[in-house]
Amino acid sequence: MNQEQFRIAELVSRFLTDELSKDEYQELSTFRTKYPYLDKWLKQKDIKLAEVSRKLSAYKDFSHESHWNEIVVKQKEMGREKKRNNFRLWVVAASIILISTLALTVFLKNQSVRSASSMENAKALISPGEDKALLILSDGTIVDLANSKNDSLIDGEMKLSMSQNVLDYQNSTGWTNDTHTLKVPIGGTYKIVLADGTKIWMNSDSELIFPTAFVGEERRVRMKGEAYFEIAVDKAKPFRVEVGSTIIEALGTTFNVNTHLIENRTKTILTEGKIKISSDGKHQLVEPGYATITGQGEILLKRADIEEALAWKDGYFYFDSKNLKEVLEEVARWYNVDLDIRSQLTTKRFKGGLKKSASIETVCAVLADLTGYQFKIVDRSLIVK
Repeated sequence: MNQEQFRIAELVSRFLTDELSKDEYQELSTFRTKYPYLDKWLKQKDIKLAEVSRKLSAYKDFSHESHWNEIVVKQKEMGREKKRNNFRLWVVAASIILISTLALTVFLKNQSVRSASSMENAKALISPGEDKALLILSDGTIVDLANSKNDSLIDGEMKLSMSQNVLDYQNSTGWTNDTHTLKVPIGGTYKIVLADGTKIWMNSDSELIFPTAFVGEERRVRMKGEAYFEIAVDKAKPFRVEVGSTIIEALGTTFNVNTHLIENRTKTILTEGKIKISSDGKHQLVEPGYATITGQGEILLKRADIEEALAWKDGYFYFDSKNLKEVLEEVARWYNVDLDIRSQLTTKRFKGGLKKSASIETVCAVLADLTGYQFKIVDRSLIVK
């Protein structure tokens, strides 16, 4: 926190407790002009302290900019520029974190026991997603990987290695030429290393069908949902990902595939290497930094935002250029809640990110400040109005 940020937090804290001098009020007014997001809060001086306390309590879990910069560093290492214009989601939340640093205790003592109890019950009911998946073996046996306490599992003569929530076929023994299916439920993610060393991060509500060993002249898997691939180099055996009517062919490449964004369409973002996209008899070579949208007999090629491909697997929601409906659908998948949208949603697109470890209260508080909509959690429904 720099000196200016400390000063803003101090002034806001004094404002809310009626302790500002005339000169300090003028100083705060200058900051309000410079940072418009402060204005909304300061104009609500008559807001109930319990309500402000609730918001501040949620915001204290918001991820700091240094966490988001981890993604920036990764992208710069890949030789690409980070576009950070209008990083509004961070800007909105940053001031609230600063305010809460000095002022939170003022409000906490005014918060009712009933309000605190209600918040804790909501947190217990709805938690962020976690590493979990179901593995369907060759004989149909279903293994719950999240609840397995072993560091390996057996499928016939094959012994699979598991460590730190990663299913590793490369370091397995007794390879067989069978087919396994990995299903990641809503509210989950999982990482798998295939027999050739290819690494795949599976996002919420996704499925991967793959061979336990690659034989023949190609390496082929099938998937739906969202996954990030780091393909192991093997020039003799091209790697192909089958996603509905779309085939993604790669050698040594990293890319993200997502079927959740657009109904009956597949979005592929290439981050490194080169891929060939085939769909409905059409073909397209893709360079790094570009994305394709395939389906319904066409292949659309456009510039891509690399962060969209990297952020989710690194533990962030990334909302760059997504509209509110797309943001809410992603949130609902991660927290395993139903969406109950009771108002016409804006088509405006937003920028920014949130740590996926944040509570759903944090996400709702940030989205409420950012969009002006009201968010309420009832049982396992997220009501938007």
